[in-house]
Amino acid sequence: MFFLYNFEMFFFISYQLGEVQVSNLTIIICAIFSSFTFIAVGISSYKLYKSLINKDDSVS
Repeated sequence: MFFLYNFEMFFFISYQLGEVQVSNLTIIICAIFSSFTFIAVGISSYKLYKSLINKDDSVS
């Protein structure tokens, strides 16, 4: 029972960022979206770089 109570309290912890109070769920959601964007840009950049390296030189 004590563990369940502590888990519920951890789930609803909020952090003070200046004058704004942000819950940890909001921080987790922002981290997920940020990592998804970072991975998508990385994949796109890798494909662009790979297409520039493997360009067919017989056209020019």
